[in-house]
Amino acid sequence: MNDLNPMAAPESECSHGYRQSPSPLTATLGRAESALQTGVGAESLLVGRLQALRRRLKHERLQLAVLGQFKRGKSTFINALLGADLLPTGVIPLTAIATFIAWGREPLVRVDFKDRTQKEEFSAPSPQEIRNTLFRFVAEEANPENRLRVERVNLFYPADILADGTVIIDTPGVGSTLQHNTQAALRVLPECDAAFFVVSPDPPITEVELDYLRGLRSKTTRIFFVLNKADYLQSEDRRRIIEFLRKVLSEKSLIETESGIFCISARDALAAKQIANRQALEASGVAALEEHLLRTLASEKNRWLEEAVRRKAADVLTQASAELSLRIRALNLPIEELAEKSEAFQAALRSIEYERRITRDLLAGEHRRLREALDSRVDALRKETAARLSDVIDKSLSGAVPMAWEETARRALSEAMQREFEAAREPLTSAFAADTGAALRGCEDRVSALVDRVRQTAAEIFDVPLGLEAERQAFELGEDPYWVTESTRLSLIPDPSRLIDRLLPASLRRARLRARMIQQAEELIVRNGENLRWAVLRGLDETFRHATSQFEERLDDTIAATRNVIEDALARRRDQSFAVQPEIERLVRARASLTSLREEL
Repeated sequence: MNDLNPMAAPESECSHGYRQSPSPLTATLGRAESALQTGVGAESLLVGRLQALRRRLKHERLQLAVLGQFKRGKSTFINALLGADLLPTGVIPLTAIATFIAWGREPLVRVDFKDRTQKEEFSAPSPQEIRNTLFRFVAEEANPENRLRVERVNLFYPADILADGTVIIDTPGVGSTLQHNTQAALRVLPECDAAFFVVSPDPPITEVELDYLRGLRSKTTRIFFVLNKADYLQSEDRRRIIEFLRKVLSEKSLIETESGIFCISARDALAAKQIANRQALEASGVAALEEHLLRTLASEKNRWLEEAVRRKAADVLTQASAELSLRIRALNLPIEELAEKSEAFQAALRSIEYERRITRDLLAGEHRRLREALDSRVDALRKETAARLSDVIDKSLSGAVPMAWEETARRALSEAMQREFEAAREPLTSAFAADTGAALRGCEDRVSALVDRVRQTAAEIFDVPLGLEAERQAFELGEDPYWVTESTRLSLIPDPSRLIDRLLPASLRRARLRARMIQQAEELIVRNGENLRWAVLRGLDETFRHATSQFEERLDDTIAATRNVIEDALARRRDQSFAVQPEIERLVRARASLTSLREEL
């Protein structure tokens, strides 16, 4: 997700939130856009990114993201800020789609799709209609695996907190079992000018959240920390959790000394706003948060916005300058030397292709290793469970009267089976999610090194400072990895042979019943173990399939970008009618202009 797809208000709202007069930064961006069009062409994606930044500045559109781990209550918190139950909430994770919420006189939902230029708009006058419309596109249940190929969802709504042009971004949660949500949350970071980071008492903060905050710190100008679900805590527990959070965040240099941590109940705040109960709203903690936010935005919003736009625009100009340097160098070379360097680059790519194959093999090897480890873990689980259930059967038979042996043993076995697999599921799935992430992070370092090597190779061959990737990208851990979400299903098999048991002595009857129960337990263990293995295996396979595809695409894009510049220069040099020197002079002037503008930013 990036600034190429800006939040655009409906036509009727276009005057809302505009600056009364152009700022110096607006003028600088205008000159930068002209210089970019001159240097790299109006069709360049870099031009589109800069245009989006200019629009954001013109509309004073500060993008305030609500971030945090899955199930922290982010969507409920946004609903409380908006004063209406608009965003879908619940225990089921959302798809990897961000919802951008901006001011509009009338409620409107606009959906952008990945493979369509035409957007779909839905008029939704009531909160329930808005929620139902959003649910169709952002809820995993309604749009599994993002089969509708939604790029992003925009919601326009007449909430006071949005009236000054502030855009609130509802993001997928990090750390859920749907691993692609974490990567979607990472992708939205470049769009964040400031952020609310939402935590809750269960537990107060995790290592996943701390890692995410480290990436967030360099992308935003301000982070507000919010402890949600405070209504579950006694006052002393709140104090202790706040102290713990501040200590952890301070030790990691993730919180400013003067920054507060807002302690709120988003659920209570939403209920209070819906019945206009000011006293309950103040008790929820959200009233104090909103007052602080409004005061801060009144004095700091334009500064935050300008800082964010300057930083993003400077990055665009840096990339454009590097591209121009390569073009200038390529055109300056004698045609024979340019052809030789083109061949040298192609030869270097052959070595890089060898490294690509090694990386592919490493990915495949990690995939096989984890599949084998899964089989071993499930086999061990079956054996451990069988031993424990054998004890359960023996205890149930020894503690019941003969007439109740079978009923007691079956009930005990059913309860124990449910308990065993429920207890085993979370550790197993968490372990394999973590192992998969660790395996892919190791491969990610190799991919990043390959991408950097392509750029460095071109830089060395053509003696230009292309530098490394502006921002390294993490692997996405699967389009929609499905670990395990459903409960273990049990069904004990009826056995007609129990009719014969009635004719046998008690000791033989008990032995036969025990043997049958042990056999049924083993069958159920195999069935439930296979269900668990298959669910984890699906997530594992999909994760590696998607990671491999992403690796190939990322490397191909980097190679193509450099190769296209070289081939274009070579084609022009071979064109007898092409005037090389005027083109070089034009590119040099364009690069100098971009460098000057970047320094100005």
